[in-house]
Amino acid sequence: MTDVQLRDMTIDDVPAVARIRAAAYPWMVASVDNQRNWFRTVRPQARAMRLVAEVGGEVVGFGTGGFNLSTAEQAAAEVNVAVLPDARRQGTGTALYASIEAHLREIGARRVRAYVPDEPANLSWAAGHGYAEGARDRYSELRTGSLPPMPPIPAGVELRSIAEVGPEAVYALDMAASIDEPGDMTYDGLPYELWLHRYWQSPDMQHEASTVVVVDGVPACGTFLEGDPATGRCTSTGTCTLRDYRGRGLAKLAKSAALRKAHEAGLHTAITCNDYTNGPMVAVNDWLGYRVTAAEWSMLKQLS
Repeated sequence: MTDVQLRDMTIDDVPAVARIRAAAYPWMVASVDNQRNWFRTVRPQARAMRLVAEVGGEVVGFGTGGFNLSTAEQAAAEVNVAVLPDARRQGTGTALYASIEAHLREIGARRVRAYVPDEPANLSWAAGHGYAEGARDRYSELRTGSLPPMPPIPAGVELRSIAEVGPEAVYALDMAASIDEPGDMTYDGLPYELWLHRYWQSPDMQHEASTVVVVDGVPACGTFLEGDPATGRCTSTGTCTLRDYRGRGLAKLAKSAALRKAHEAGLHTAITCNDYTNGPMVAVNDWLGYRVTAAEWSMLKQLS
């Protein structure tokens, strides 16, 4: 085993952590500034532990773990461990995970979720630490300059940017329409102030490209894009439609408009993630021309 030194992560470690994330999760789109924003907006109630692993003074891995505050499930927690490819199989990930799990047990976590790339070595590592496969997500991408024709806009329907709609209305839409997002833990929303700081004020949020479909004056559907101009890539952080307005093609309208605006802003590649059971959204993204590039499993472990 390599001589691994673990220590608390600081905001000064974010560039090194971002480099590890890019190597471990190539589908992730997040600037270093945005990842600093993630660091700053972790709430105390999460009781989070954040560690980095150093070998020879170089940060080669990181681990995080704490309560999942977006679910009403009692004592639900999340964990994330990632190591640079060249530093794997030397005990670094295991050392990080052991410290994180001990912390989760100490704070009283009951059920833990981790997202693991759909690769044999990663799945085997998670299974070896007591995790079982849950939901499966697919990652897909498209070139924003190669979209199908824009669908017609029905009477009474308007397309507006989230900048035009404003944060309070967008927050209300996001919370109401995302409540039944598929997954292994329920999504029960976020406090407005946290949502505002983490998402609306994200350095990567594309306020002009992110689009809301307004039906007879009601914000009924929205799609939200974050982008990193340095790489020319953007990612969908959510597409949601109020229940009473589903089945009308509004998500197709919203994403078609948003991706065109992203292209105009110089974002040439778009990435999105879907739970494989979310048939309607998978169908919309297939129609838009997204092509699957990777998959990821939600891995679950009962601690108590």
